[in-house]
Amino acid sequence: MVTFAFKKSWPVHVMGWVLFLLLPLTIVSREPNQNVISKVLTSGYFWRFCLIYVVVFYANTLLFIPKLFLNQRYLLFTATFITGLLLMFYLQPFEKLVFEKFHRAGNQGFQDEGRMPGGPPAHSELEREPPPMRGRNRTPAVDFVSLVLFITVWVIALATKISEQWRLTEKKVILSEADKAQAELSFFKAQINPHFLFNTLNNIYALAVSQSEHTAPSIMKLSRMMRYITDEATEDFVPLEDEIICLENYIDLQRLRLNAKTKVEFNCEGEVRNITIAPLILMTFVENAFKYGVSNRFENRIEIRLNITDGRILFSCKNQIFETDLETESTGIGISNTRKRLDFLYANRYKLEITNDKKQYAVQLELRPEVI
Repeated sequence: MVTFAFKKSWPVHVMGWVLFLLLPLTIVSREPNQNVISKVLTSGYFWRFCLIYVVVFYANTLLFIPKLFLNQRYLLFTATFITGLLLMFYLQPFEKLVFEKFHRAGNQGFQDEGRMPGGPPAHSELEREPPPMRGRNRTPAVDFVSLVLFITVWVIALATKISEQWRLTEKKVILSEADKAQAELSFFKAQINPHFLFNTLNNIYALAVSQSEHTAPSIMKLSRMMRYITDEATEDFVPLEDEIICLENYIDLQRLRLNAKTKVEFNCEGEVRNITIAPLILMTFVENAFKYGVSNRFENRIEIRLNITDGRILFSCKNQIFETDLETESTGIGISNTRKRLDFLYANRYKLEITNDKKQYAVQLELRPEVI
């Protein structure tokens, strides 16, 4: 993960270190002697100064923050920071390794020209007095530049790592939610399929007992439905024409158990080619219609209409209510799962209206599918 993150952000790292290297060179460029910059660039002191802060940054990013800070070992992390700060105070990398070096180079250049910086010509009596330099017996001044640079590099490393960790955490949350939604979708499908099989087998069993001539065709239609459910309906989207064929087979199987008092009307209009739909979405409402809208005593009617126009799928299903527990069942797992599947697969691309006036149950569904 670290390697992958660095591969994506290496231009930013390179640009940051280039700007960092320009800091001492900007200070050096103020000297009158133009040879100072070239001497500093070829100096081991300069590159040692840079290496110190490179080590501070990547040791913090790759070791101290992941192992200590992110593991909530704050006391040890603070001790590491204080130790590094004291080490910078002792080493004084900017003061000793850079500042003093280019001053010596600059003074040497001025001596070669016969004068000291800001002073009279070399033949002056002032030349006999050496410029004020820090002696071995003098207490070295505090290298504030090195300390400030250390704190800055440390804070940048901390901010960079925390930002990277936040992005990874956010990505994991998104992936986790997607996996959860996909798992729920698979679970919903697994619940639907056995229910279809159970009802249809009951119908075919009744035909077989009565030795009906419709038994063999019914088994063939059931076989086609099972093939569709097990092979095609496992996908998130299927061709609309395949879904319609499955609906027709299901309706035909249901008609076998109905008497003359029940009228079933199924109409499909519009061009269905090159349009996809989530499998078994419409089947839930059709199944409810046959479950609660059929009576052997009273005249009843089930209307199922499917209209494809302007790239939209308009579905409606109406039936009378004969079961007293429809309201309880309709809010159960079947309708609830269908709503969740619609939310997941047709987010902001569907409109579902269900009305129940205790006498008639009506479903209006509008889908805006993707055209293939």
